[in-house]
Amino acid sequence: MWLSTSTGRIVMTKSGMYRQFGPDTFANLQRKIAVKQYVGPDELARVLRANARAPIPPEIHDYLCDFLERKVRAPAGRRADIEKPLPLIKKHLIPPTYARYLAWLKRRKRSMGLKGWKTIREADWWEGPPNERAARMTCRRLRPAMDWRSVQNIVSEANK
Repeated sequence: MWLSTSTGRIVMTKSGMYRQFGPDTFANLQRKIAVKQYVGPDELARVLRANARAPIPPEIHDYLCDFLERKVRAPAGRRADIEKPLPLIKKHLIPPTYARYLAWLKRRKRSMGLKGWKTIREADWWEGPPNERAARMTCRRLRPAMDWRSVQNIVSEANK
């Protein structure tokens, strides 16, 4: 929400709902604790700093005490990092690229066949039925760290 101050400047303020249930609020932290979601030390510190003058609710106080006494366990395994490029490639680039190649190969098979010209006939990605070729061509184009069967699995998962 934008407000104009008496000095003529424009200042952005947070709406009431955001102030009440935003990421740096006790209400958001209480919700996570209620559903038994792990709250890490960075998030705890951020919320406590953002609400320094407010009294700490009992649920958060109990969680904080358990956390400091090391009774709260972090989830096992490595955290999923959505900022890395491979998950983004898997989700947003592989399925449309595969679909484009597959449509082209089907049209080509119908019109002139999949024999191909001499230069590509011996290429390793120009083998098999159109769906395999499309997967191999997608691998060659995007160069993800996977084989063509993994590309087919990703496309199959995206089509569900």
